[in-house]
Amino acid sequence: MGALIQYFVDHPLAIPLFLLMFTAIIAVHEFGHYLTARLLGMRVLEFAFGFPPRLAAIRHAGIDYSINAIPFGGFVRILGQDDFAIAQRGAGEQGSFTSKPWWAQAIVLASGVFMNFVLAVVVLTAAFAMGTSAPTGQIRVDEVAPNSPAAAAGIQPGDIVRSVDGRPVTKTTDLVAYVTSAARADKEVTLVLERNGRELPPITTAPRAEPPTGEGPLGIKLGEVTAQVSMPLPQAFGQALGLTGDVVEQIAALPGELIARPPGAQPPPVGGPIQIFVVTAAVSQLGFATFLKLVGVISVNLGVLNIIPFPGLDGGRLFFVLAGALLRRRLSPQVEAAIHAIGFVLLLGLLVVVSVADIRRATGG
Repeated sequence: MGALIQYFVDHPLAIPLFLLMFTAIIAVHEFGHYLTARLLGMRVLEFAFGFPPRLAAIRHAGIDYSINAIPFGGFVRILGQDDFAIAQRGAGEQGSFTSKPWWAQAIVLASGVFMNFVLAVVVLTAAFAMGTSAPTGQIRVDEVAPNSPAAAAGIQPGDIVRSVDGRPVTKTTDLVAYVTSAARADKEVTLVLERNGRELPPITTAPRAEPPTGEGPLGIKLGEVTAQVSMPLPQAFGQALGLTGDVVEQIAALPGELIARPPGAQPPPVGGPIQIFVVTAAVSQLGFATFLKLVGVISVNLGVLNIIPFPGLDGGRLFFVLAGALLRRRLSPQVEAAIHAIGFVLLLGLLVVVSVADIRRATGG
């Protein structure tokens, strides 16, 4: 624990940056709910920064704009929408959440996630336009495991992978997905490499079906070659869309990777708030543009996770709205409230478990 405290001391600006980043991301998310609710005629009761107890508030047009003591995130309260209350205030009244048709409720629930993606594309576009490390489309071999197929084939650290079986390789996932396919296990593949600026003759090697723990089928660790570049806005926008899509693709592939991992293999590490804080502290030293990239990536992560149909999340609430529309009647508010409450408790428990793992990782425990 002492190492973690020392880390806080060595990076005094990291905590304010971390809180500012998360508050901004969640405020934009909540603004999506706030804006669509008002546009669709719902009565918004409160737009809050942070969580209670309340420190100060200004009331305007019947809405409380509040600042709360716990400076982490925020929320929007809409009349008739309280996921954890059995008797919901104003349910069915004119202007309440539940008085509107299902499609209006769905728009309000999904708008927060939509705004996370908007924020991500905006800040990533700004980062690429300002000038930041961007992928060049070249994939480099960073490490070669001893006694691996790659070592036997003569592959060396620093080699650039141009293609596999005639397929261009421009992202690490291009090669990883190809050689890890069950259809190609123990079957030869042909790689075209570049070394010291010169293309080598094609190399043939066979990915292993069951590689040792910590090694891939070929026994190489890959990295993307990056360069510091600034881009015109149209190109920066395209890069922002591409990176956003890559993050979504990686998150979507995670469940499959967990299921397909060999018995006894360590699952991929999952970071919580403390790990994100550590990354924020490190990235903040690399310049404003790189910090914006982190904001964008985290915004995409939160957006994707929030739309998962799990109780307590926007996706869980959206599931109940869509289920009610399909069944042509609202499900029991009491049952729905209980399910959301249980889901929220489970999420808090998961947060504690992940945070403990973060602390152990940060302290070397």
